[in-house]
Amino acid sequence: MSSGNRHIVFFNIPAPGHLTPTLAVVEELVRRGHRVSYPATEAFAKEVASAGATVIPYESTIDMQRDFPPGTDNWLAKVLLGGVREGIATTSLFDDHFADDRPDAVVYDGFVRWIGELLGEKWQIPAVRLFPVGCVSQHVTPAAIGDAAYAELRGEMQRYAAMNGLDPEVAFHQLKGDPEALKIVFYPSRFGYIDAETDDKFVFVGPCLRAEDPEQAWQPPASGKPVALVSLGTSFNQQPELFRMCVEALEGLPWHVVIAVGPGVDPADLGPLPADVETHTWLPFSSVLEHARLTICSGGTGTVMQALHAGTPLVVLPQLAAADNLAHQLADFGVARVIGRDETSASAIRAAILDIEADGRVQAATRDLREHIRASGGAVRAADEILAHADRGFVVRP
Repeated sequence: MSSGNRHIVFFNIPAPGHLTPTLAVVEELVRRGHRVSYPATEAFAKEVASAGATVIPYESTIDMQRDFPPGTDNWLAKVLLGGVREGIATTSLFDDHFADDRPDAVVYDGFVRWIGELLGEKWQIPAVRLFPVGCVSQHVTPAAIGDAAYAELRGEMQRYAAMNGLDPEVAFHQLKGDPEALKIVFYPSRFGYIDAETDDKFVFVGPCLRAEDPEQAWQPPASGKPVALVSLGTSFNQQPELFRMCVEALEGLPWHVVIAVGPGVDPADLGPLPADVETHTWLPFSSVLEHARLTICSGGTGTVMQALHAGTPLVVLPQLAAADNLAHQLADFGVARVIGRDETSASAIRAAILDIEADGRVQAATRDLREHIRASGGAVRAADEILAHADRGFVVRP
């Protein structure tokens, strides 16, 4: 048990796939009487506040749909550079805000790892890194992002550290990740690492889901048809042609189809739809998945983990190379069929749907993985680990 009430600050990016998994953890910490501060842009302030956090308004330099469209070249380099430039633009605001109210621990998304690592060192407080989209490697090398991007990144990091009176090698741990930081992964342990080495600082808590508002719950159709949920997330969803392809794949089959198009897409862009297809800009997935027999998605961690938590098999259409490893793990577990970017078509999606329906092993594998996920601990375990780490205090480097 944690000794006394803690003040914990979360740093993230304005993207639902990164921010949403943290809110159940915030809610659990607040429920236990701890105080959470959470910088949020105007678009997400209300949602963050609903979890009980104190919102610190700020303007972000990051726009996921603008900066990282499907097919983005050297995606990792752009993420790393975007993160350090976000720190350069915002850290003085955060440093001033907390000048007389230093938190007891800093919790940060990997996308803004440079903010979390730097402020953890500057404020001398324990740090917790979150892995919402897979356990990716912490060690940044020229081989990973190219010599030019690496040199640019090092230059920006030196500028960022100098602005805060720190040695960049200390502030950013030689680009190898903070060895003393707790690492919380929103995957269950069966997934293990994907492309990173792990140690005893890694904790696999699985998906962290908030209770759904009953008034917002989706209701199944009176027809009794099996339900398929279709979502491309919020970063790669501006592809109405891919939604139409999914509709075509299911046309003539005895399914009721629920499509969540996400931000920036008008449901009307999908054109005329069959009577058993409904579209939403957004809706709570939990109540849909409670009734769904299939999920078709782009392989984003949030949708995948929610589907598996509900025991729903998947057809995965990865839209980014970074999603391929997770997609192939799902196929290896027997809970999904994966269709590559160069192979995506209505006929391929239809064949995958029919294959899943005909293979009883898929349902058995999905049920087994569901139980493993639910035993991972979720938000309760994440809160336990954060508080225990805060109690251990900051480790002074030699």
